Amino acid sequence: MTRTDQHAFRWSVVRVPGFVYHNGLRITLLSLAWTVASLPLVTIGPATLAAYVALGDLRSDRNAVDWSHTHTVLRRNGVASAVFSGVPVVFGAIAVTYGLTALREGSLAGEVVALVAGYIALYLALALIPTFVALSKGAEPVAALRYGIGWLAKHPTAALSMGLLTLAILALCVLLTIGFALLFAGLAFSLHIVVVEAVDEAAVTAETTPAVVPH
Repeated sequence: MTRTDQHAFRWSVVRVPGFVYHNGLRITLLSLAWTVASLPLVTIGPATLAAYVALGDLRSDRNAVDWSHTHTVLRRNGVASAVFSGVPVVFGAIAVTYGLTALREGSLAGEVVALVAGYIALYLALALIPTFVALSKGAEPVAALRYGIGWLAKHPTAALSMGLLTLAILALCVLLTIGFALLFAGLAFSLHIVVVEAVDEAAVTAETTPAVVPH
């Protein structure tokens, strides 16, 4: 992780708890709504996109959820979000299926397929975080996916750190039982949005700031 990415990531981690605390009730309701909306599983993508849009509105100067804005973004990118969210699940299922078969039968080919599919699933899952941030801002699906893949390529360590921290939040919320429904989406998605935006802003600042040449 570059020093710029490291500073942006640390700044994001520090800022998220304050944002969640000051918007506690609304974020709790958003988390609960996301959990209920995601129960059919095929709706996880659109539900996640709606949560990203709502959290983005809360982070704006208005500090209020604009439901008409959420509806507009969902109408524009809802189908794409459903398709995108299903791809890593498919590769994850392939990885698990071939992995279990390889364990039972001792198949080297099965192990290779499982490892490759698992890597692709992980890569796509990490790339979808900045992709969904872009989708929530109204970007076209193809442009958002390109942005997400490019963001991951430029900031791989920040993306992996964000993914690991998301897993830590998931584990903590699962241990709290009811905490998953009330906290996970709000905490995790707030982290995603803040990190992606902070890393982008830091990268732009680093590019536009002239280097100091020592004498």
